[in-house]
Amino acid sequence: MNEKKMKLIEAGMKLFAAKGYHTTSIQEIVTEAGISKGAFYLYFESKEDFIVTALQYFYTQISERIGIAKQENYLPQESLAHQITAFFNYIYKYKEFLIMSLRENISIGQDIDKLIHQMKMENYHWMRENIQAIYGDKINALLVDTVIQLEGLINGYFKWIVIDNVHIEKEKIGAFIVRRLDDIVEGMHMRNEEALITIDKIPEEYEAMMNRDTDELSEMLTLLQSKVARLNREYKIVGQLQEVVSALKKEVSKAKRQPIVIQGLLAHFRQLPELKKECKQIARLLDVELLE
Repeated sequence: MNEKKMKLIEAGMKLFAAKGYHTTSIQEIVTEAGISKGAFYLYFESKEDFIVTALQYFYTQISERIGIAKQENYLPQESLAHQITAFFNYIYKYKEFLIMSLRENISIGQDIDKLIHQMKMENYHWMRENIQAIYGDKINALLVDTVIQLEGLINGYFKWIVIDNVHIEKEKIGAFIVRRLDDIVEGMHMRNEEALITIDKIPEEYEAMMNRDTDELSEMLTLLQSKVARLNREYKIVGQLQEVVSALKKEVSKAKRQPIVIQGLLAHFRQLPELKKECKQIARLLDVELLE
C-alpha cells in the first residue's frame, strides 16, 4: 500500500478510536497524518470510502499477522494456537478502534456488507483448514460443526475483551482455546455425535471459494510439472525434479499437510529462475514461506 495512504489510515484509526467516527473530520485526519487535504481525495472519495478502506486495512493486517504465525514450523495444534494468539494481540492493539466500529451507527452501505461477507467466508476457510490439519479425515463428518464451535470460542472471548473490557493474558489464550477445541472434538467422538450441519447444508459459495483455490493450486502444479518436463536436458537434476513434483502433489493431496515438507520440496526449485513464478504461487496458495 502507498505510504501516504497508509499514514492517513493509521491517523484516521487513531482519531476514530479517540473521538469517534462522526466527530472526526477529514481535516483532523490529514493534520494528524501530516498530509494535505488534496492528497486525501486522491486516495478516498469520501469519509465513508475512507472508513471502509480502514476496515479493509485492519482485516488485512490481522490476516497478515495470522499468516506470519502460520509460517512458523510448529505442529498443527501449536500453529493454530500461535495464530489465535496473533489475532488477539492485534485486537488488543486496536481495541478502541473496534469499540468505536461496534458502537457507532456508521451508515456505509453495501461496500461494508460485501467486506463482512468476504471476511466470514475467509474465516470459515481459515478455521476449516486448521481443523483438518489437526484432526485429519476423522473430523470430516463433523467438520462444519467443529468450525462453528471454534468460531464461537474465538468470538466469545473477542466480545468479552472488546465490549466488556475484560483483561485476559494474551499469550495464554491461543493454547487455551485449542485445548478446548480438543475437548469438544474428543467429546463429540466419544458420544458418537451426528452432525447438526453438514457441508451440503452450507451456502454453495463457501465451498466454491475453496474449490477456486484448489483449482488454481492444481493448475499451478500441472504447469510446474510441464515446465520441469521441458527443461533443458543439460540440467542433470531434471529426473530428480520430476520426482519432487510427484512428491509435492502427493503431499498437497493429504488432508493433513505438513508445511515443513512442502517448504523442503519447493526448495529444490529455488536455483531455477524459470520456475520461480510457479513456486511463489504454490507457496502463496498453501500459506508457506519459500526458503531462501
